[in-house]
Amino acid sequence: YDRILSEYYCPWMGFHQKYDKDPNEPVHLNWWVKYTITKLSDQVDEFQKVDPSDRPKVQQKYVSEDPRLLAQKHYVNQAEYVFDGENRVVKNVVHYEHLSEEFNALMKKYGMDITIPPKHESGVYTSDHGDKRLTFMDLNEESIKIINDYAKADFERLGYKMVDKFEEGIEYNTEATFSS
Repeated sequence: YDRILSEYYCPWMGFHQKYDKDPNEPVHLNWWVKYTITKLSDQVDEFQKVDPSDRPKVQQKYVSEDPRLLAQKHYVNQAEYVFDGENRVVKNVVHYEHLSEEFNALMKKYGMDITIPPKHESGVYTSDHGDKRLTFMDLNEESIKIINDYAKADFERLGYKMVDKFEEGIEYNTEATFSS
């Protein structure tokens, strides 16, 4: 659920880039989830109908200008990068919810002096204006169902817990149980 919020606030693909409305209103988040994921699901369905031998084998030139969400690869389920069918093809998995810590530890493990700052220090995830950012608690039941259906492989294969709704006063663990 945190990943969809990251995409929602993304300066390139997110809500505020395209619409002249306050992105920190839950009604806009839930509309955007429904619109974006439904459109993406339709594109995936269309892609699946094409015979694999007729699909392009290379990245399209000027892919960032392609209006098709699927071409942007922002919304590809992460399990598709980690597994090829039943075979795990990625040795080291860095989780979104601990991106900085796990990435930095992985770079250190391989003797590379590369780090990334915590996301709360990045301009993408913070605001200079002090506005309240939405959280997974702002997702309504319809949005949660859409996310659950679309990202089912991520939930199941990477060990994220699916919910039907978020309720105030309940503590939720949105971390994966899958590890490297």
